[in-house]
Amino acid sequence: MSRQGDHGAAPAELPGFAAFFTAEYPRVVHNLMRVGATYEEAEDATQDAMHKLLLKWADCEKPAGWVWKAAWHAYCKKAERNRRRLVLESRSAHLSGPHPAARPRAEPDEHKRVLEILRGLPPRQGQVLALHLDGYSAQEMASLLGVKASTVRSNLRHAIATLRSSLENYEK
Repeated sequence: MSRQGDHGAAPAELPGFAAFFTAEYPRVVHNLMRVGATYEEAEDATQDAMHKLLLKWADCEKPAGWVWKAAWHAYCKKAERNRRRLVLESRSAHLSGPHPAARPRAEPDEHKRVLEILRGLPPRQGQVLALHLDGYSAQEMASLLGVKASTVRSNLRHAIATLRSSLENYEK
C-alpha cells in the first residue's frame, strides 16, 4: 500500500476533507464522551470513523451524519468487547479463590457520578442527549440517526427524566 492509501489520493488532495476533519473531529470526540466514552475511547472510535470516511469521501453525501454513526458503532463495538472481557475476568477471578478483603470505597465525585449515569442510559437515549447538548435540533438528530423526530424527542425526554431522577436520588 502506498503512502496515499487505497483511495489513491493523499488527504490534502481530497477536496474539503481536511476542513471537514478539522471541524468535525473534536465535535465527534466530544459527543462520544457525552454518551459515556472516555477521551481515549472517543478518540479511537472517531479516528476509525474518519479513516473509513476518507476511503469513501468522494461518494459520501452526508459526511457529518455518516462519521457520527460510524464513530458511534465503533465505540459500541469496542465497549461491548470490553464488557465481555470484564465479565470473563470477573468469572475467572471468582473461580480462582476467595476475594481479598473489601476496602472501603471513597464517595465518587460528581463528575464520575454523572458519567456513571450517562453510561447507564440506553444507547439511543445517550446518543440523542449527546447530540442535543451539541446543539442539534430534533429534526437534525432524526436525520442523522434515521428515525422520526418524535422518536428523538421521546428519547430525549426519557434521558432527561432518568438523569433528573438519578441526580435527585444521588443528592439525598
